Amino acid sequence: MRVLLSWLKDFIEIDLTNDALSDLLTLAGLEVDKIEPLPFSFKDVIIGEIKEIAPHKSADKLKVTQVFDGTETLQIVCGDPQVKVGMKVALAQVGATLTLEEGKTLKIKKSKLRDVDSFGMLCSGKELGLSEDNSGILSLDEKAPVGTLLEDHFGDTLIEISLTPNLGHCMSMVGIARELGALLDKKITLPPIKLQEGEKAMELTVTAVDNSGCPRYMCREIRNVKVGPSPEWMQKRLEACGVRSINNIVDVTNYVMLELGQPLHAFDGEKITGQTLSVTLSEKKSPFETLDGEKRTIPEGTLMIHDKKGPIAVAGVMGGANSEVDESTKVVLLECAAFDPSTVRRASKALGIRTESSARFERGVDSAKASFALDRAAALIAKCCGGTVSKGHIDVSKGEPKRKTIKVDINRANALLGTTLSLSEGESFLKRLEMEVKITGDVMTVTVPTYRNDIHEEIDLIEEIARMYGYNNIKKREARVVLSPLSHSPLYLATSKVRRELIGQGLQEFLTCDLISPKLSELCFEKELGKREEIAVLKPSSVDQSILRMSLLPGLLQTIGWNQDRRNFDISAFELGRVHFRNGEEVVERQSAALILTGNRAPHFWGEKPVEVDFFDLKGVVETLLKSFRIPKAVFAPSNLKSFHPGKQAQIRVGDKPIGVIGEMHPERLRALDLERRIFYAEIDVHTLIELQGKATQFTPLPQYPGSSRDWTLTLKKEVPIEAVMQLFDSFPSKLLKKSVLLDLYESVALGIDKKNVTFRFEYCNARKTLEQSQVDKEHARLLKFATERMCEFIP
Repeated sequence: MRVLLSWLKDFIEIDLTNDALSDLLTLAGLEVDKIEPLPFSFKDVIIGEIKEIAPHKSADKLKVTQVFDGTETLQIVCGDPQVKVGMKVALAQVGATLTLEEGKTLKIKKSKLRDVDSFGMLCSGKELGLSEDNSGILSLDEKAPVGTLLEDHFGDTLIEISLTPNLGHCMSMVGIARELGALLDKKITLPPIKLQEGEKAMELTVTAVDNSGCPRYMCREIRNVKVGPSPEWMQKRLEACGVRSINNIVDVTNYVMLELGQPLHAFDGEKITGQTLSVTLSEKKSPFETLDGEKRTIPEGTLMIHDKKGPIAVAGVMGGANSEVDESTKVVLLECAAFDPSTVRRASKALGIRTESSARFERGVDSAKASFALDRAAALIAKCCGGTVSKGHIDVSKGEPKRKTIKVDINRANALLGTTLSLSEGESFLKRLEMEVKITGDVMTVTVPTYRNDIHEEIDLIEEIARMYGYNNIKKREARVVLSPLSHSPLYLATSKVRRELIGQGLQEFLTCDLISPKLSELCFEKELGKREEIAVLKPSSVDQSILRMSLLPGLLQTIGWNQDRRNFDISAFELGRVHFRNGEEVVERQSAALILTGNRAPHFWGEKPVEVDFFDLKGVVETLLKSFRIPKAVFAPSNLKSFHPGKQAQIRVGDKPIGVIGEMHPERLRALDLERRIFYAEIDVHTLIELQGKATQFTPLPQYPGSSRDWTLTLKKEVPIEAVMQLFDSFPSKLLKKSVLLDLYESVALGIDKKNVTFRFEYCNARKTLEQSQVDKEHARLLKFATERMCEFIP
């Protein structure tokens, strides 16, 4: 918002420097973006006075004037037929500079116009960049001092303020002056109104008003007006505030809007059919031409001003071309109303029109001050346009607005602000803001002015007290607590550790949505780990996102499909996320880690044949992850999940406690999802990892003495899990056996479809001495006997 310092001084005495004024407003919540002298596009233009006028000897449309510049009289040729003796004008002497519309500069030189010398130029408002009026030379105030620089005559300070949406009461000169008055503890003086009514009463009547959209509607009539340019002082202020001067009638409505914050509109009274108005909602879509010349379609339910013939204005937004004030207007009907903010906002948005009026109505105007604004505008029109104000006015209202009463406790205010304000100080601050205050104990009962529609509760009044006291005066207080670093939660630490470990193994992290479709959930994962039930979203945006995932698998499979559609087949990835399900009456949320492999182990290389990932690649990743949590005794037990390939799946357990699952996805499930390649998947419960995490590993030095190894090959039934055999070896009581590993696995038709050959390697070592061959053989024989006696059911 643009504010002129000279205009503010009409209402309040200001003796601050520009910097001090800027700081004062900004610290009170009215952020000053810029404060600077009013810029001009001309240089060395002075005020002159026309002393004589003579006709041009060679051109009927030109006149030869004698203009006094305060020192001498200059001859200047002029083409304005309205020029007259005694007129104060803007004189661009030889050497003066003007800025043209294209941004180019024009330096005034001595010239000849039809063989007559001209020693300068008399300028119009447009040529000076002061207005859009180019119909004639600029006529200055009679009191303008001759010979002084024009920029000194027009000189002023322009303040640009960014107003937040809650500061609608500050969208006027009086509003800003009122804020300054409160901050400086000074009284403001409202503009005087000298309104004289004629004998003739208004003929217009208002037949209907929609009170929900228009709480108050007022009108006055001014007859026998003369439409023309507005006074120079008014044009100067309007143009400086960014409002284009149009004519004296429209300029007055804009002037009062900028001055008081109350939008007004002027109709040509003789264009109103039937001399009746109504303020009602449009019943259907209809075409309507607005003042900007645009033909628009008015939506049904838009608040409009109607005469007997039809709509003549969009309430609070813009008038219609069918009732526009023009040069022939003799009767002006002046409208001043309080329109509902939501109603105006809806109409403005639907029509794509944003005006100064709609901006103010959208933030709310004070209906209690409408009468003052109407009389102020009517008086100015009578003064500037020579008309007569008709007797009486129209005022249709649903009653005076109620003033809000709010209680504020000074102790609570001090506790929130960190101040030690007394009750009298708090009372003084609020009274400066034109609020009425009654005190009972430590509580102030405050009656808020009707123009403060941004104040609703106690905290708003506490904010006002803080503004008046000054945010910069609130002292910092030392912290009364000793802060100590908080350790991260076990879940956060475990999740971070899983992420580091899997990234270290070459996997990349995926992130997928928590919401999936019921079809995808059933297709991808069944309720296997406990009695799980899906949790449905109450108001889903679509069926595809209607339930919370019970597993990370559905989202990862969708991601794999998206990548394969784009010919990206080699993927090694993981996801860390939450899963949700019902376990009986309990709603459960768990953190899961999912691993997924598909495609080849390594990028294509011409020197090697590509090798596809398999179950054991994924199993190795899982085992390494479990080792990082010091869980060495995990078992991969047989499982029967329908989502996985039969015989290529397992449940990961430690003792009787399940940690997760691992397996190759069932081909039929992949075909149902249009996935082309084999996919291996594992999912681990992070909470269980935390529960089973072992103690920190202690350093064990390398053995000083060499050990020895023995291999053993035996034939087992095909369905016998290797883990069961390894557990048997681990249970062998021996101080010399340090390690047993699977060395080889062999299956063939010749061996038998129900058999497999497996080879294990056993490592023996003594930390105190070198083992002799006989000792190793004896211990190994004891192991074989121990195992053979307990493996009867494993051997075919």
